[in-house]
Amino acid sequence: MAWLLRALLLGLSAQQLVIATTASNNDAAQPPAAAGSNEDLAYEQIHKSQIVYTSNSTTSSEWISTNICSQKTYCIYTNPYIGHGRGIVLLTKFADFQKIERLDQHLSLASDRIEPNALLPDGSPPFEESYILSKGPGLTARTELRRGKPLMEAAPVLVVHKDFFADIWRKTERNKMLEKAVSFLPPATKEKFNKQRHITIGSIPDSSRADAEDGQKARTIEEILLASPFEIDLGTNSYTPMGHDPQGDHSKHYINYPSTSLFTHSCRPNLAFHIDGNLALRTTVARKIQPGEELSIAYIDPFKPRKERQEWVGRYRPSPSQTGAGGEEEEGGGCPCPSCTGLYPRITHKQHGHPHTSSPSSELAKSDARLAEIEAIRSELRNHESRGVTPEKIEKFLQLHVEEGLETKMAEAYELAATNYNYMGMDRMAKRYADKAVQAAQIEYGRDANDVIAMRIMAGDVRGHWSFGYKSKDKRGGGGQ
Repeated sequence: MAWLLRALLLGLSAQQLVIATTASNNDAAQPPAAAGSNEDLAYEQIHKSQIVYTSNSTTSSEWISTNICSQKTYCIYTNPYIGHGRGIVLLTKFADFQKIERLDQHLSLASDRIEPNALLPDGSPPFEESYILSKGPGLTARTELRRGKPLMEAAPVLVVHKDFFADIWRKTERNKMLEKAVSFLPPATKEKFNKQRHITIGSIPDSSRADAEDGQKARTIEEILLASPFEIDLGTNSYTPMGHDPQGDHSKHYINYPSTSLFTHSCRPNLAFHIDGNLALRTTVARKIQPGEELSIAYIDPFKPRKERQEWVGRYRPSPSQTGAGGEEEEGGGCPCPSCTGLYPRITHKQHGHPHTSSPSSELAKSDARLAEIEAIRSELRNHESRGVTPEKIEKFLQLHVEEGLETKMAEAYELAATNYNYMGMDRMAKRYADKAVQAAQIEYGRDANDVIAMRIMAGDVRGHWSFGYKSKDKRGGGGQ
C-alpha cells in the first residue's frame, strides 16, 4: 500500500500532556540537529540563550526556541516530542508561539489515522491511491461511502504566520526561513512532509515511469502552503473555516497536514473538513461517494466566482497537462474541475443535482447563474427585515445548492431555511430544517461546534426560539422583539 495509507493505518496513539511551563535556561535542552547550517540565512539573535518550555508530564515534552528569526519578529520554535515524537515546527511571532505552546496537550492528541468506523471489515482502508485524470495522484473510494461518515484525521506538522509572507518581502529570505523550519522536524515526519514537494506534470504516466523522477515538478514550501491553504486564527481563539474572513486584528496562520496531500481539489467536492480543538484536520463524507470516485475537498471558497477559482487553481494547483488529448488548449484556465470547464460527466445516477448533457459553455452559464441566484437569495434570507421571502424562495435556495453540487455548504443553507420558516410561524418546516442544520453542521464544523449547539437548541423548541413568529408579530405591531 502507498506511503500515505501506511502512515494513516500506523497512526500514533495519543497521550494527554499537561500545559507547559517555563524551565530554567540552565537546564535547556539543545535543539535537534538541523540539516545544513545557518550560513547566509537571514536571521537575528533575539535571546542570548535558548528558551525551553517543558511539561510536567511523565512523557517528555519540550518547546525549544531556535533563536533563528527574521526581522527580529518571525522566529522558529519547535517541539520534537509532540504526538510521541511526531513533532511540530512553528514560524511565528513570540506572542502567538505562547498561545500555541499552551495547546501542547491538545496538539499531542492529534493523530494521522483513518477513522475506525470507516475501515472495511478486514481492517483495510476504504480508499486507495490512484491516478486521477487531469489531476494527478489522488485517492479513490474502494467502497460506497455515505454522507455523514467520518473518514480521516490528520495531524499538523508546520504552522506559519500569514503575515510572514507580507512582511518578509524578499522571497529568498522567506524560502531560507521555511527550509530551516522544516529541517527541525523529526526525520520520519520530515520525510512525510517532503512527499508534498513534487507534483506530476505531463500526461498520465505508464507503469514503467509511474515512480520515476521525470514528469515531476519541484515545489517550494511556500508553494505547498499556498496550494493547501488550511488556516487557523489564534486571535479569536477559534479555528477559521475555509473562505471565512472574520474582521479584526487576528492571528492567522497557515497550517500544513502532509497526510491530506493526496486529496484532490474540486470546486464541488465530496468531502467536508474542519479543524478541531486539537488542531487536527478532520474530513467527513458530504455526499454519497461511489466506488472508484475520487476523494476531493475544496481548498478555496467554492462560492467564489468561477473566474477567481480558475485563476487560483491555475496558479497553485494546475492540472498535470495544460492541453487536451488533441493538443487543444484546455478549457477552464488549467482548472480541471467540471465547474470550471463545463465538462460534466454523463452520469446516469443522481450523484448530485441532475445529469448534465448540454454543451460546456451552456453548463458554465447555468452554473454562473445558479451562484448569482444563491447569493441574491442568501442576502434576503440573512436580512430579518426582508419582506420578499416566501416558502417557494426558501426551497429554491436549497435546491440551487444541490444542483450546484454544494453539499459541503449546506449547514448555513439549512439554518437560514429553518430561521426564515420560523419567522413566518411555520414551526413544522422550521423544525425539519433545524434538524437538517444540526446534521450538516456536524459534518462541516464538527460535533461540538457552536453552530451545532445553537441549531440543536432551536430544533428542541422552535416555538420557544426568539425567531418564532418574528414577522407575524411585526405585522401585528408587536415590534418584532
